[in-house]
Amino acid sequence: MKEFRVSVLVTFYNQEKYVDRTLQSIINQKTDFGVKIIVGDDGSTDGTCLKVREWIDKFPDQIELYVMDRNPGKQISGFRASRNRLKLLDYVETEYFIFLDGDDYYCYNYKLQKQVEILDDVANKDCIACCHNTDMLYEDGRRVTVTNAKIKERKYGPKEYWQKLYFHTDTLLTRRCVIEKIDKRLLENNFNDNLITFCFLQQGNLYYIPESWTIYFQTGDGIWTSGKEVVNHIRNMFLYDLCNKINPKMKKETDFRFASTWMELLRIRRTINPEDLGLFNVEAIDKKMDNSLKWINYRDIKFSSKLALCLKAVWKSKRKILLHIISDIYGVTLKRFLYERQK
Repeated sequence: MKEFRVSVLVTFYNQEKYVDRTLQSIINQKTDFGVKIIVGDDGSTDGTCLKVREWIDKFPDQIELYVMDRNPGKQISGFRASRNRLKLLDYVETEYFIFLDGDDYYCYNYKLQKQVEILDDVANKDCIACCHNTDMLYEDGRRVTVTNAKIKERKYGPKEYWQKLYFHTDTLLTRRCVIEKIDKRLLENNFNDNLITFCFLQQGNLYYIPESWTIYFQTGDGIWTSGKEVVNHIRNMFLYDLCNKINPKMKKETDFRFASTWMELLRIRRTINPEDLGLFNVEAIDKKMDNSLKWINYRDIKFSSKLALCLKAVWKSKRKILLHIISDIYGVTLKRFLYERQK
């Protein structure tokens, strides 16, 4: 038995039909080290757990399963998914780990080997994670690459990434040392997608590889794709508030990244009904997310507060547009322009 160096943290919820494909893609990995598979099931009511246990029977030393209880009453899927991911971090004992959603899978058998070699290289000791491109696969067979092909293989720092880039979270092979730095109480209900990457970025750079080595399956059942418009934008405002709590020194970059969220909430402000967002309101109060709280309760706040919030949204959007114009005038890319301003 080879020594385990990587843990793949797989999250499932009622995804019985994808279990075999996902786990087989991990088992197929060609490595000179062992790969641990730690499965977190979010209380599935179909045959997902039964399927996983069939795999455990085949690989008892390699696969573990942890099942979350489901309490009665209304629950928010994104909150539960976050808790599932955070719980899996408690079981990581290997040098590196990586998340994988239950309906996604690996399409390159040397993916983990290549990523470990990059992070093992002393020249990349400043990198907290190694990531790569991914392809979205739709149920009709369409396949679309997520990250622009012009993004080159190299290291990307926190500010540069957060200004304009996106690498799918399930591609990040990450050093275990980040786990102890995560504020699990603050992030308990929002440790999803972009916020995961932002947390990891606080500990170092990302090494990016442009090849697509994973498939991001589009079923329409994801946290974002299955959500209502108002809920989705409130979720993003949660991320905005939380990112500013995690690292207020990156507020400029966070403002830039979430400018469209501010404008979308401004656009739909009259459709926001606080009665429909009760659990989100509780979360915003608990985590002291002031901007989110104001948007959730926009209907009921004072006129002066409404005016201030709307002006804030307009300013954040116009500021982003202004920076684009300035960069065009000076003949430089926006990314370079922002970077030069921060030196």
